[in-house]
Amino acid sequence: MLIENDYFDLVLQKEKVVIHSKKAGFPLKSFDAITKQYPRLKISSFAVLRKALTEVDGEHVIGSWLPDFELFVTADKLKAQLMFNMSIEEFENSRQAILEQINLALDTAEIIYGRKPLEEVTFKSGEMLTIAAGSPPQNGADAVITYMEIPEKKPVIREDGSADYYEMNFVTPVKEGDWIGEKIPPQQGIDGQDVYGNVISAQKGNDEKLSYDRKAITEEEEEGKTVLRAMYGGALEYTNGIIGIGKQLIISGDVGPETGSITFDGAVSIYGTVLAGYSVKATGDISIEGNEGVTNAKEIQSSQGDIYIKGGVFGGGMTIVEARGDIFIKHANNCKLYATVVHAGLYLFGTDVIADRVLVDKNRGKIIGGHIEALYRIECAYAGNNHERTTILHAKGINKDGLYKEIQEMAKDLKERQSVLDRLEQHSVQFEKVAVGARGPQAEAYKKTKETIESNRIAIQELDKEIQTRMHIIKQAVPAQVEVAREAYPGAIIQIGSRSTTLHDSRKGVFEILDGVMNV
Repeated sequence: MLIENDYFDLVLQKEKVVIHSKKAGFPLKSFDAITKQYPRLKISSFAVLRKALTEVDGEHVIGSWLPDFELFVTADKLKAQLMFNMSIEEFENSRQAILEQINLALDTAEIIYGRKPLEEVTFKSGEMLTIAAGSPPQNGADAVITYMEIPEKKPVIREDGSADYYEMNFVTPVKEGDWIGEKIPPQQGIDGQDVYGNVISAQKGNDEKLSYDRKAITEEEEEGKTVLRAMYGGALEYTNGIIGIGKQLIISGDVGPETGSITFDGAVSIYGTVLAGYSVKATGDISIEGNEGVTNAKEIQSSQGDIYIKGGVFGGGMTIVEARGDIFIKHANNCKLYATVVHAGLYLFGTDVIADRVLVDKNRGKIIGGHIEALYRIECAYAGNNHERTTILHAKGINKDGLYKEIQEMAKDLKERQSVLDRLEQHSVQFEKVAVGARGPQAEAYKKTKETIESNRIAIQELDKEIQTRMHIIKQAVPAQVEVAREAYPGAIIQIGSRSTTLHDSRKGVFEILDGVMNV
């Protein structure tokens, strides 16, 4: 007999708890006190209990009688837990006997690792207690790769916010045997152990692949690390995420009568200047370090890299500076600049520029005269001058409709060429069976077929590349803007897209198309 009152008798029959109803009306909520008094009582159906409390002379099984404690092991076998079902009073009355039963249960379950001394466990009725804990495996550290850094090509910003174009780490030279990078290999982990004493194997760290030009850099094992070293001297470069060493030509003086015009496959560093009438053409970066700048040179061209001219350019109307990447220049007078981005420190005077962006120092940089054409943005501190010299600032913007039309035409051409290529390849397979060992007209026809197939493949690749380039331009397109931070003088012409206006009074700010109207 567990409970006996005017309303019911609560009886334990083996593992079942039975209620004998004598009188209706006992509040269901008041039954909570009974379950707290007997934590081993687990109600299996509150619906049955509710019914039993409203009947007279009824008998119902309302739950089960839990054991003193229950032992559980987590799915990962890293934790053994005890559900303590006894009341604290019951436990304290038989403490030593219960602790011996728990130890016996752990032994029987073969839980041998990470067991806590039971004397240190705080037992709480109805709570899951951790009484054994395994050691999880510790995976090894991943491989760590470090490469020599190439300083970002950008001018130093002074305290007043202006840009210093006099000093730039433009080319990163390396010598034979120089450290280029290294990899610390992945480390072994530390094995763990579950509560049954079984070893849990740790995983080795993830490996990573070194990305470098194997024709320029050698790989050596040094003190447990894989070290990359330069096979020869040159200029450090990254191409599509691969570190390498480009060829570097160093001219300690001037490019002039002693050297002739320079054409070089790689980077060129000139510590003097380029004299009048001479040219420098290179595939890599070009840096001209002379403080006096370049005067009346013919052409300075980098087909794949950037150009840095420390002292600026006095072009005399003839000098052309062209880079596939960016141009960094102190100033430019009466020359032509073509690049992705043109960075200028002091001024552009009477200079024609075509670039994606033209960025002249916004604190003091001037654009006076010339025609500046940018795809996205032009910025400077001053535009024009007091003499109202004609200065054209033209931000073209992206003609998305025109680009989409070009893409459609290219896609149509690509589809037609692919169809032709498929037919040619099918014909070639049949032709090859009879052309093997053939001579004369038949061999010549087979050769021409193969050449046509190859030319079509190249054309298809080029078309696909052009389509992807135009899609990228559309995706990256931003509104065209001209920003004159301090003063745009009368006579300056601001053009955004196809709309332009000539200033008749001084203005400043960001000029753009807003809601179809140019805000000038």
